[in-house]
Amino acid sequence: MSIKKITSNGESLIIDRIKKLDSEITAIREEKAIAYTASGDTWHDNPGFNSLEQAEHRKAKEIVELKDLLTTSHKIDITKRNTTFVDVGSIVKCVRISIDDPLSTEATEIWEIGGFGESDPKKNVLSYETPVGSALMGCKPDTETEQTEIAGKNYIFEIVDLYNSWNECNDKR
Repeated sequence: MSIKKITSNGESLIIDRIKKLDSEITAIREEKAIAYTASGDTWHDNPGFNSLEQAEHRKAKEIVELKDLLTTSHKIDITKRNTTFVDVGSIVKCVRISIDDPLSTEATEIWEIGGFGESDPKKNVLSYETPVGSALMGCKPDTETEQTEIAGKNYIFEIVDLYNSWNECNDKR
């Protein structure tokens, strides 16, 4: 198993998810008490109780996995963004070039490379584990990625620039 990389934002997302799961488990346990009381036991004709017990087990297992992720992951300090090559925390300006359709328009995109599970395309954040994020990782400005398949189409990305912050990026637009 490879060590996952997370940022402080990713750490917060995991902690919030654990809190939500804890709350859901509490609600399930309350429902289990009602289901148990309604039938008198857990053995006879009580599929509702069994279903709740399975849901509780799944959520408890997810909590254990998330806590393990928090303790074993490598925390990335994005206040010191890498501007030499693309890494977790980098803000990268690139041009997406279609291999399959050479007549298509090239699209300039700006992405922040997030940690494990931190993708939020609406905020221009892609996890380093996504196809685009993994293609960009390690690339330097004025280089191209290897061919990358996205939704059944093939692209390469030309790295234009790396930024220290979103403010710097916005200033250079």
